[in-house]
This record gives sequence, C-alpha cells and structure tokens, in this order.
Amino acid sequence: MKIIQTLLIGDTTYIFTENPEEDIKQIQELYEDESRTEYMGYELPELVDYDFLGNKYKAISFWHDNEDPQEICLEPLTNN
Repeated sequence: MKIIQTLLIGDTTYIFTENPEEDIKQIQELYEDESRTEYMGYELPELVDYDFLGNKYKAISFWHDNEDPQEICLEPLTNN
C-alpha cells in the first residue's frame, strides 16, 4: 500500500492511497486482528467519498472518540 496523503479533520483521519478499494480490505483485516497492538481508531475503518472543491476522492476514514487523536499506525501494510 502506498499512502498519498493523510488528513486529520475533527474526529476523523482520512488516508488517501493509490488503490483505496483494495487497501480498505487489508486495513479492515488488520483492524480486526485481535493480536494487533497498533492504534487504528475506535471503529472499523471505512471507504468513503471525500469531497474537495466539488470533486469526490476515495479515502479510508478512521474515527476517533476524543479531542487528541493518536497517529494511525499502518506500518505492517506499508513496509513492502
């Protein structure tokens, strides 16, 4: 997976990748791994349409339930 950009807006982190439709499957699988110790938000990450200046871009969203969100850790998927 190659991350293009990361945005933190309010209580949500949006990650833009080269192939979000495929990457979301790997991310959700990693999220559901009970042996995972890395922080990945509080709910199952979702594939969403992010609207920017009238254009929609596929992004992977991670929801945080506090005012000081931690960095999302996708290291197991980006160390290729």
